[in-house]
Amino acid sequence: MVGLYKIRPALVLKRFSPGFLFMAPESKQGNNFGSKGRNRIAAKNSAKTSPCEETEFLSQMQVSKLRSAKYELAGSHSGVQVCSWSKKALRREGVCYKQKFYGVECEQCCQMSPAVLWCNENCIFCWRPMEWMQKRGLSGASIDSPEKIISGSIAARKKLLYGFKGLEVVGPERFEKIAFPSHWAISLSGEPTLYPKICELIAELKKLPGTKSVFLVTNAQETGVFRKMAKNSGFLPSQLYVSLDAPNESMFKKVNRPSAGASWENLLRSLEIISGMKTRKVVRITLIKNVNDDNGLIGQWVDVIGRMAPEFVEVKSYMHLGESRKRLGRENMPSFSEVMSWTKGFAKASGYIVKDSSRPSRIVLLVRQDLGGRSTKFKFAREEMAIDGEGIDF
Repeated sequence: MVGLYKIRPALVLKRFSPGFLFMAPESKQGNNFGSKGRNRIAAKNSAKTSPCEETEFLSQMQVSKLRSAKYELAGSHSGVQVCSWSKKALRREGVCYKQKFYGVECEQCCQMSPAVLWCNENCIFCWRPMEWMQKRGLSGASIDSPEKIISGSIAARKKLLYGFKGLEVVGPERFEKIAFPSHWAISLSGEPTLYPKICELIAELKKLPGTKSVFLVTNAQETGVFRKMAKNSGFLPSQLYVSLDAPNESMFKKVNRPSAGASWENLLRSLEIISGMKTRKVVRITLIKNVNDDNGLIGQWVDVIGRMAPEFVEVKSYMHLGESRKRLGRENMPSFSEVMSWTKGFAKASGYIVKDSSRPSRIVLLVRQDLGGRSTKFKFAREEMAIDGEGIDF
């Protein structure tokens, strides 16, 4: 039974599960909404509380929790969510740092995961609840095909965006354009390389006529995936992100907390394989104040990142959100100026060049020294924006 706690006259607090709080309009006795208004509210509330079907891989409770957190399922084990920056872009209120840095289209981004509740790490900074994550493998004849995941993701995203169609700034014509993604961000939740057909999924996404870019974000534990990816250019994403949050094994165990089968050795092997891939590569560092930001360790960061020699390094602040608040305090969230200060220290030691930044997202972009004079935007974006000069292309 859902508990209701009055916190101010217009609002109530709904507690669906520990750590997940949602605000909803308070029902009122004797309101003057009229029968049509009451019917709309009833329909809305009915949709929220209607039973959620289980899937081959997810229980009814897991499906319900995902939908409560504004996810929509795409098949049996994949999920889609529309991020706040995509919504801002739709309302013409700004764009995310990925569009600023690389030129990808924020309003046409599909943020999804083919393994929405599967992960082989338990990172302390993750805003998702660890108890949701599946530790068993995602495999077998019953896993969804790439084609099913893609069609399901497009439909799920369109469903999540449908309310924007009525906005004057969007309208039906623009809505139909943005309803089909031009950018695919395979990240969101879980570890996407645990989906056994991740390479084939990337290949199918790249074949879609509207696709301009595909990003894959990974913890680089599944070394075999990268060996397979390296042998076929069709399997390569437009940009490959590796989340690297520790410069040594002891900190890796403290920050990333690997589960069975994951290890520092796997990560190092993957970095060396990825280094030879003919695609754009990024190391993403989540900087946690008083945890992994010790300036005395910058030399170790330089060494481990050097194994991959990525074109880009992103240094981003830990954000004190969701379930991470149970593991870390607000004091562990560095300010933008603190992120920039640490990044400049890394740049001095590594030779990487500070190229761009986004204060709202508390993130700084560096590029490898030999690429410092080139545009960081994709070729399609440079052409659309009439940017002259060389880019970082493969």
